[in-house]
Amino acid sequence: MRRIVIYGGVLAALCNTESVLAQVVPDTTLPVNTTVTTSGNTDVISGGTQAGTNLFHSFDSFSIPTGGTAAFNNAVEIQNIFSRVTGGSVSNIDGLIQANGAANLFLLNPNGLIFGANARLNIGGSFVGTTASSLKFADGTQFSATAPQTTPLLTISVPTGLQFGQNPGAIRVQGTGYDLSVREPIFLPIARNSSSSSLQVQPGKTLALVGGDINLESGVLTAEQGRIELGSVSDGQVSLSSIPQGFDLRYQGVSRLGDIQLSQQALIDASGGGSIQVQGNNVSLTDGSIILIQNKKEQQEGIISINAAQSLSMSGTNSDARFPGGLRSETEGIGNGADIAISAKQLAIQGGAAIMTRSFSSGKAGKVTVSTSDSMQLIGSSLINPTLSSNISTANLSTGNAGDISISTKQLTVLDGGIITSTVIGTGIGGDVTVNATDFIELIGWQPTTFQISNLAASTFNAGDAGSLTLNTSRLVLRDGGRVTSSTLATGDAGSVTINASESVEVSGTVRGSSLFSYMGASAPLGREVIRQAYQLPPVPSGKAGNMTINTGQLSVTDGGLINVRNDGSGDAGTLSINARSIILSDRASITAATASGEGGNIQVTVRDLLLLRHNSSISATASGNGNGGNINIDTPLLAIVPTENSDISANSENFRGGNVRINAQGIFGTQFRNSPTPESDITASGANSELSGAVEINTPEIDPSSGLTELPTIPIDRTKLIAQGCPANEGNTFTITGRGGLPSLPDEALRSNEPVAIDWVSLGEAGVVGAGLEKNHRQLRQQIFVQNPPVRESEVGDGGHGGHRGHGGHGGHGSNYQLPTTNYQNPISEAQSWLYDNNGNVILVATVPSGDRQTFMPLSHPSSCSD
Repeated sequence: MRRIVIYGGVLAALCNTESVLAQVVPDTTLPVNTTVTTSGNTDVISGGTQAGTNLFHSFDSFSIPTGGTAAFNNAVEIQNIFSRVTGGSVSNIDGLIQANGAANLFLLNPNGLIFGANARLNIGGSFVGTTASSLKFADGTQFSATAPQTTPLLTISVPTGLQFGQNPGAIRVQGTGYDLSVREPIFLPIARNSSSSSLQVQPGKTLALVGGDINLESGVLTAEQGRIELGSVSDGQVSLSSIPQGFDLRYQGVSRLGDIQLSQQALIDASGGGSIQVQGNNVSLTDGSIILIQNKKEQQEGIISINAAQSLSMSGTNSDARFPGGLRSETEGIGNGADIAISAKQLAIQGGAAIMTRSFSSGKAGKVTVSTSDSMQLIGSSLINPTLSSNISTANLSTGNAGDISISTKQLTVLDGGIITSTVIGTGIGGDVTVNATDFIELIGWQPTTFQISNLAASTFNAGDAGSLTLNTSRLVLRDGGRVTSSTLATGDAGSVTINASESVEVSGTVRGSSLFSYMGASAPLGREVIRQAYQLPPVPSGKAGNMTINTGQLSVTDGGLINVRNDGSGDAGTLSINARSIILSDRASITAATASGEGGNIQVTVRDLLLLRHNSSISATASGNGNGGNINIDTPLLAIVPTENSDISANSENFRGGNVRINAQGIFGTQFRNSPTPESDITASGANSELSGAVEINTPEIDPSSGLTELPTIPIDRTKLIAQGCPANEGNTFTITGRGGLPSLPDEALRSNEPVAIDWVSLGEAGVVGAGLEKNHRQLRQQIFVQNPPVRESEVGDGGHGGHRGHGGHGGHGSNYQLPTTNYQNPISEAQSWLYDNNGNVILVATVPSGDRQTFMPLSHPSSCSD
């Protein structure tokens, strides 16, 4: 048993030694086979089968030990060298690969490729390292590493694709990490040192690694002014086409992708106007790993393109936290910087990693375009250096313009101090920031050590104007210090801010233990002293604050939240326009337009349903210096403010003229105009003195503003007590006849006469009374009719004259000798209790019923109850 174990160990050691010594071993599968001659540490590769300018080599194994060299001894007219590994071993390359002339070199090993820390390339053309099973050519032929033929059909045509089998081998690139330096991370570009490159091609050429999973562990890839391709493929075909920089790869024929990981300060560098494409399922950059393009002089643009079928994640910084991991584009010349384009299902940036473009010259910084079908997150800052926030940013530091930022996603979340920003530090123009998030945008929290808040911003720290900021989403949430801002701290103007949130906007909360609050606005604030010194800012900004527009369903500003346009310097404040279905301000919330010495900003609020202010909240357009107060225009069906909670609407100026306030509302509750602020809820437009006060115009239908506004009762009313519980027939009510035509004495009785009796119009003021020929001196009779007691004699009753119409006295009776006496009766006057008909059918009101007239007697008494 011992012999077997020892023999096995010795055999394994011998095999390993043999594999190290015999690294490059040809096979015998070509018409003209490859030959390998070893000289010292160098394996000279010659022979092979030539077809036109293409040269084919086939190896049973291909590995290069540390310090070793594999030298392809090809004719200088060869354009492409195609080499395959048909055995079952992985290619371990820790030495030098070289070729003559400007030939492109393809190395196929389906079992895997490992490039060690000492691996180098010395070839004149492009290099494609792949674990594909075969190469496909334009004429339909294949050069296969998994099914080699004794006499293969070799072609003079160009390669058109890489065909992958199931589960191709992985590709690993090992190294010592990048050797980058920077004297000042903010204001100066990165200093590159190419000596740290592990795999590098000639300028303007392609370096492509395409296989299964790809891992760069401190590895460095460099293609100055050229192209770098990383593609992780599980199966399918990658198309290949020739371009001036070498080869362009496309992945439409790939059904499944693998994963790509850069770790331990790995670097992919295509500086000088080159391009980088990374294609995988899950792509990650950790430990400060960077993908970089830096342009100088007249070098133009380029692109960093990351396509992840599932996720792209970036986290961390390098060991001393001077370099955030992630994607970086810089320009130091007149040429523009490279653009950065990302397509993924999910994107996560955390631990101080970043996606950034910078201009240090007259060239324009590259733009950043991010498209994620699911979600996007920026979280926190570096654990080593908390001042490095996880961010997406563009900036200029000279005369060039900053790049634009365009983000399209379903859900955007910025937490614990993450930042998305376009910044002007030079004199160029800032980039525009546009975010389209179909579900929501959330900016929540802060970094507790540095108080760096979660922020989405466009800012200027110099003479260049800041870019605009546009957010399109269903819901926008700013909480616990989160901010959306456009600002100037110098002479440049702040940009505009436009918020389109179809469902809601929420601005709420403050940073615990500080005066920082959730905030949305366009402003010119006074920077902190440390900021003014770092950016050499003027004592006060002179640029204009931008305008801000909010279009949303419901706007909720609570718990100290703030929305404003503001200028703390000498410039003017902007205009704030809000269009919403409803607006709720509560718990010290504010919507303001303020200025220190310039013209106060204006506020236009248009509400479809309700504007509500609670608990010391305010809408104000004020000037604290020598500027005029701004104007406030509010259009809402209902304005509701609790009167005792000191929630104000004001357009005041401390030292000059107050602004104007105009409110159009169907109803206003709980507040009223006052000449100056009080502890109550006020509407004010005060100036430095009464002559400089602004105008307050309140337009409410059927409401007199000078009489104050309605105060709602504090004690509820029991409405059941307002409803009668019994019949009010005997409650002293009156019934007045104002129409024409005969009426029965009771609602349920018919007329007693065979012919209808006409009753003329009656005025309660100067009414004519039914009866015989009333004189004008009887017009003072009103709601009740009185007659003499005892009743008049029959000989004194005249023919029934027509009652007076609408206050005119009745006409005298016709064909009659009776007249109403004009003398004053001494007998007391009693209320009529009944009426009688005379022989002519006239009605006589009497206090008592004479004997013998019972047949014409009609009582006027009321029933004692409803049942009667």
